[in-house]
Amino acid sequence: MTSVNTNAAAITALRTLQSTNNQLDSTQARISTGLKIGEAKDNAAYWAISTTLKSDNKSLSTVKDALGLGAATVDVAYQGLNKAKDVLDEIKAKLTAATQDGVDKAKVQSEITELQKQLKSIAGSSSFSGENLLSVDSSAANYSSLKTIVSSFTRATNGSVSLGTIGVESSTMKLYDASAGADGILDTRSAMVNATGGSLTYGGLAPTNASGNSSANGLENKSAVAGAATISSPGTPVVSTTTLTNGTGGNNLKFDVTIDGVKKSVTLDATTNAGNVSDRANIKAALSAGLIAAGFTTNDFAIADAASGGGYTIASKKTGAGSGIVIGATSVTGTVNNGSTLIPAASGTQAAASFTVAADSASTTLDSDDVITFNVAVDGGDAKTVRIDAALVNATLGVSTGTIADIDKMVSVTQAALAKAGVTGVTVGKVTNALTFTSATTTGTSQISVSNVAAAAGASVMSVGDIDITKLTAFGAVTGAQQKEVLSAYISIVNEAINKVTTAAATLGSVASRIDMQKNFVNTLMDTIEKGVGGLIDADMSEESTKLQALQVKQQLGVQALSIANQSAQNVLSLFRA
Repeated sequence: MTSVNTNAAAITALRTLQSTNNQLDSTQARISTGLKIGEAKDNAAYWAISTTLKSDNKSLSTVKDALGLGAATVDVAYQGLNKAKDVLDEIKAKLTAATQDGVDKAKVQSEITELQKQLKSIAGSSSFSGENLLSVDSSAANYSSLKTIVSSFTRATNGSVSLGTIGVESSTMKLYDASAGADGILDTRSAMVNATGGSLTYGGLAPTNASGNSSANGLENKSAVAGAATISSPGTPVVSTTTLTNGTGGNNLKFDVTIDGVKKSVTLDATTNAGNVSDRANIKAALSAGLIAAGFTTNDFAIADAASGGGYTIASKKTGAGSGIVIGATSVTGTVNNGSTLIPAASGTQAAASFTVAADSASTTLDSDDVITFNVAVDGGDAKTVRIDAALVNATLGVSTGTIADIDKMVSVTQAALAKAGVTGVTVGKVTNALTFTSATTTGTSQISVSNVAAAAGASVMSVGDIDITKLTAFGAVTGAQQKEVLSAYISIVNEAINKVTTAAATLGSVASRIDMQKNFVNTLMDTIEKGVGGLIDADMSEESTKLQALQVKQQLGVQALSIANQSAQNVLSLFRA
């Protein structure tokens, strides 16, 4: 049907052309941007995923920068330690030369002094972006010995993000520490020892006082295991006088007892105790007789008055692992006034491993060279060395003299020393002028021991930075033999510093290697994510160029079809011509 109102062919051609134009615009946009998903409307899910991944990649780029900064900091410290080791080697060589007879010690010392200054310079200048691992002040408010380097960025399946770090513990590699009592490798004053390990009282810096402190403040080697399992009775053992009888119509009290894993049945009747259980003493006698009649011996249990009230205790005599006591529910034959008040139905509990050591009641003062050490092992764990020195005393008690005034102060200092050594699961208390050490565990695994108690004082001390071989006589090394002995001790101190610097450098080398591996991994991860994002949103240019050519042809055909459809209306006019 031909109509002047509706040109169906033209409408169809127009709609087809519009669709072709839309597709052509989309294809041209993909070719122009290189993206098949440029906006959320193109594909909301893929757009969201790609946007998140691109954001994460920016974060990884920052992580890579942080790793670069951390690598530079570690490398500067590593180079500083390497150079410090070289200088220490030179100092050791100079000291070795000074042991030769006839050597001008003043000239050798002038070289050593310059080398000591060089060590200070190396430590002070080993800084990158304000971060120095070799010369620190641990008393500064914002100081932390653990330096962290951001090393990773992780997104969990629930969408949460977290940062990973690489830690560098600088406390073991610092060369100098400006904080009093927290010295570094080169300013730590070590005790002077001779070739056989004996202490030298000359040749170095003297103790703060002449006598020093050789007292361990009463500490001694001791150990303990968990105490015996004990059951406590009610405060009032019986309501009224109870008489146990035998025979027909008699009354008795029965219960099961398990002591240290051995279970037996006990019966209390007139045979076990003259029938009268009117008070605590009679109950204890009846229980003892009943337990023995059941097959236990006095080596298995003990019955005693409770510490308070009118009750009593029944305890295993075994301590440590395997100690236990359980009394089952009572059963009554005949009339026994509330038998459960005679025998508690419960499981015994063990006391925690604990012991008491004497402590000096008088005031004890630790000088800068005094130290009390001991090992503590708790509940079968490895023994840890605990150290009490003047710095710890002053920091804990808020004093400056190193004085422990009384037993209460000694408790505080000992607790602080245990915490500093990483010892947990032990409580320090007091009984009069004595310390108590108690495990927090009450089962058979409860164990605690104090061993290797020692106190040292009075030995001369020296650090690498204090060495001055022109002062040997002033330090008390008068004879040639004494001076050689002191020089040998100086060499040992320098050699110990070299060992510590070498260990620190090796640690930093390991950290640097890990940082390099992490940098490579982050680079690879960023590239992989970028490829993944490209696979989601990048346009295939070969495909799009082919589509463009096809759509351009289709567009031309659409224009031609619309033109033909519009011509059909002109044909209607010819029907009305005269």
